[in-house]
Amino acid sequence: MEETFRKKVRHLYRVNRILWIGIFSGVVTLILVGLILHQFGSIVPQGAQAKSSIGTIFLIIALVLLYLVFYMKRTYLEPKKLIIRAQKKTLEVTSVDLADFIAEFGEKADVMAKTLILLRRYYMVIWSIANLITLLGFIEFVVTGEIRILMIYGVVSLYSLIINYPSFGIIERCYEKLNSE
Repeated sequence: MEETFRKKVRHLYRVNRILWIGIFSGVVTLILVGLILHQFGSIVPQGAQAKSSIGTIFLIIALVLLYLVFYMKRTYLEPKKLIIRAQKKTLEVTSVDLADFIAEFGEKADVMAKTLILLRRYYMVIWSIANLITLLGFIEFVVTGEIRILMIYGVVSLYSLIINYPSFGIIERCYEKLNSE
């Protein structure tokens, strides 16, 4: 990858990392709030009746969401598929940084800019789903008073976020696929 091109793409891609840190911090904060509420005894454990029905429903929802995260990662975050989608899509580039990038580097930059836009969209959906899993655990914790549920959902959510960290390697693989075509 040309050094100036690579630096510019890395700079543009940094926004994804900032968004990831924000969502990761939100998940950790929600877990810490649950731990603080539990520590001070603000949430009292409920009876077994409330635990079983709500727990089952939330577990099914969380499993579907987790499956959706893995499905999206396998289906939409493959470099070859990203490049193909970026070449086919007609996306309007509204970001000044991306428009400057395209003006400076031409056709390959256009496909790369579209790839960056698609990546950000897919990542935001995946990260929001991971955040939603923690939120489900927090709601179930508030209703049932079981801190273990929040911790399990929180760990699953953090795992989903960690495996979907926006590393620069995916951009480099996309660039290699773009050059090989």
